[in-house]
Amino acid sequence: MDDIVTIYRRHASAVFRFAWGLTGDRSAAEDLVSETFTRLLTRAPRIETRTALAYLLAIARNAYLSGRRRRRREVPLAEELRDPGNDLVSRLDDQARLASVLSAVRDLPESERAALLLRVDHDLSYDEIASALGISVAAAKVRVHRARLRLANAMNSNRRNP
Repeated sequence: MDDIVTIYRRHASAVFRFAWGLTGDRSAAEDLVSETFTRLLTRAPRIETRTALAYLLAIARNAYLSGRRRRRREVPLAEELRDPGNDLVSRLDDQARLASVLSAVRDLPESERAALLLRVDHDLSYDEIASALGISVAAAKVRVHRARLRLANAMNSNRRNP
């Protein structure tokens, strides 16, 4: 095991430069380096450190060529078969909307925010909200209503001003 650590420390950067030259992509090169050393660990007989670099570069090249052959056989998934829930753009948009809503909730006055969270998040009745906040039922209804109006206004203004 000490030999592999020595070999890695001595040659990983050279293998990375070679892999980056092959792939033209940093992330793919990092993957190729990982694959190279994994193959070395799992398949290689004992190698001498004098010949290790040439052996590692051969492994890296073979792994790269195997990956290219495998990718040639791949075909893109038909649009009608794609999972609409796995769309990165819509997920990012959903995250942005969630961040916007959370920010708007944080901007509410504390009394309205507390009433709204008790109603929406904890599903308490207006009687229970009134009791929890020490206010009348009518005041609880007013606070929840005002909080909802403020949130709606904040969300409408965010849509107009992205």
